[in-house]
Amino acid sequence: MLQRGWFGPRHLALLSMAALAPAHAERLESPLELIYAPDATLVTGKLIEINPVGRIVIERKDVLHGEGKPPEKIDVRVPAEVLNNVKVGERYVVAYSMFRRDPRKAVGLVPNPDGALILASPGIEPALFRDTPATRAILKAGRSEHGRESKSLRDLLISALSGDDPALQYLAAGEFSYEPELGEELRDADRAVLEKTARDPKTPIRVRTVLLEGASRQPKTLGEWWKSAALDIVTTTPVDGYPDKASDPVNLILTTFEVLDRYSVKVPPETLKRWVWNPNPPLVERVCVMLRREGPEQERSAIQLALADPKLPGTTRKFLDDHLRRLDRIDERKRARKEGSG
Repeated sequence: MLQRGWFGPRHLALLSMAALAPAHAERLESPLELIYAPDATLVTGKLIEINPVGRIVIERKDVLHGEGKPPEKIDVRVPAEVLNNVKVGERYVVAYSMFRRDPRKAVGLVPNPDGALILASPGIEPALFRDTPATRAILKAGRSEHGRESKSLRDLLISALSGDDPALQYLAAGEFSYEPELGEELRDADRAVLEKTARDPKTPIRVRTVLLEGASRQPKTLGEWWKSAALDIVTTTPVDGYPDKASDPVNLILTTFEVLDRYSVKVPPETLKRWVWNPNPPLVERVCVMLRREGPEQERSAIQLALADPKLPGTTRKFLDDHLRRLDRIDERKRARKEGSG
């Protein structure tokens, strides 16, 4: 019997954009906390089927965590982009749950009638890793709460950050960002690795994003480097993205502006203005708001300069045209109120 599933509400709520939550928000569970949660199951096995609709089938071998005995074949849904990064015949480690959030209650879980739900959270999107000695070592060290705060896990995660396995890099970034006690074990050399990884344009975007956001919340343990790194990121990252389109930096830039804004770090107007040319309207809107705080003339001049550029992306041009009209209407209302009270 196959276990069929997809991302459940409990886990979708913890996707990468949750990294943009305010600093006072409830702490997210770390990747290893989720993997070893009571409702989770962790198995290894060979990938025997890839379905184009967004499913993979794992032939179970070892059960590393979970109650009961899972079936021999486990069918789970994965994001479409994952299908290009897995191969039939390769061995993987997969974490999933047979439960979903109880729709009748604010908290609590109920059995999911549709079967297995693959775990997803900052650090595991989804919880699918190549079955390698490095993966096994991290999972073994992180089985217990004590292990998740240990020096041995710290060393394994630092090594993973410097390695070439994107899934383990992301797991390590998520663990440092969402397991505060682990940060207390960091040495200056470890913080230098975090900084180097977050700054490196060759590092996967989601790894850089989680590290930067985590360091902004925990500067005393993860490092004070985040402010200068954040300013460098918004100043030097190509506005139209990297040559590798799979590494679209929009989420990184949005997160960077979010944390800079959250902690009142001043961004030079010229740095803000360069992002008015970006093809992503939500990013352009955030930049416009930040420019407006510098002064309405800063925002207007940047918009007008961008609109005068024939190479401006069409989506951005439409947004800025509409945005400029909104600003005009706001100014007209202000003038009318001023004249009416004069």
